[in-house]
Amino acid sequence: MNIFITGGRGFIAGRLAEYLCLQGHSLTIGTRSLDNDLSLNKKIKVIPINWNSYKNLKNALEGIDLIIHAAGPNATDSVNLLTETLKFSKEGTSNLLKAASYNKITRIIYLSTAHVYASPLFGKINEDTELSNEHPYATSHIAVEDQIISAKKKYKIDSLILRISNSFGQPIVKKADCWYILINDICKQAVLTKKIIIKSRINTTRNFIALSTVLNAIQFFIKNFDTNRDESNIINLGEKFSLSIEEVINIVKERINNIMGFLPHVIIENLNNETESKLVKEYLDYQTTKLQKKGFDKYYSIKDEIDDLINYCNENF
Repeated sequence: MNIFITGGRGFIAGRLAEYLCLQGHSLTIGTRSLDNDLSLNKKIKVIPINWNSYKNLKNALEGIDLIIHAAGPNATDSVNLLTETLKFSKEGTSNLLKAASYNKITRIIYLSTAHVYASPLFGKINEDTELSNEHPYATSHIAVEDQIISAKKKYKIDSLILRISNSFGQPIVKKADCWYILINDICKQAVLTKKIIIKSRINTTRNFIALSTVLNAIQFFIKNFDTNRDESNIINLGEKFSLSIEEVINIVKERINNIMGFLPHVIIENLNNETESKLVKEYLDYQTTKLQKKGFDKYYSIKDEIDDLINYCNENF
């Protein structure tokens, strides 16, 4: 299958392209800049795209069977570059969908985020939960989701929206924009400094998902694409359980000790240890029942992904 992935310089897109290429697909990555090596696999085609140009996107999508839309700013850039973010979410997505329709592409997978629901994520979250997060990072994803859902009727494009929880893992290149991610950050810290400095409340609970699981799920849905045009296909993509930051730190410490033979020193900067120790672990149930009902079960161990990440940091930093 000929697959086009947007967001070529992103954390997920690079790993995804490599993974799908190994599964036998023909991959094209669309990126706004070609100033760095985006892929180790020379079979993957990398081309520049201009989100403001319908003509450019129309030409880029020639011969494509499926689009995986993974482009978008991170949380910080969505605030600092608010005008550009909103323009990309609306005009860029509109041009992409029109170009897809011109090329008779009838399937698109959008990699959205769990953070469209709320900030912070708390309690029981499923696909019917009201979207209440007004942060630009969330609203920009919601704007793209709305357009992709509308494309079912407007362009007869079947869509799958994956609301991904906190994914982590090794990137294709170390310059990838991924070292702000909590687990990536603390693994890198531990390898480089033998310390882990935490500025978040350690009782905060998040749903962490190995990037390898995300890749497995996308491949699963490529093979099992639901073409029901009567309703939007939105699926929470997360791990079956959530972890507090304290639990994550303990896992990283264990894996660092197992691989590198030392226990990193943990420094909590936001609260003193006495106060922090009295806090109760927050409750988060990021429900993935719909994901399991679809038949997906190829989860990659969080500990194994952390091991891979630690080894990557040790070899590259």
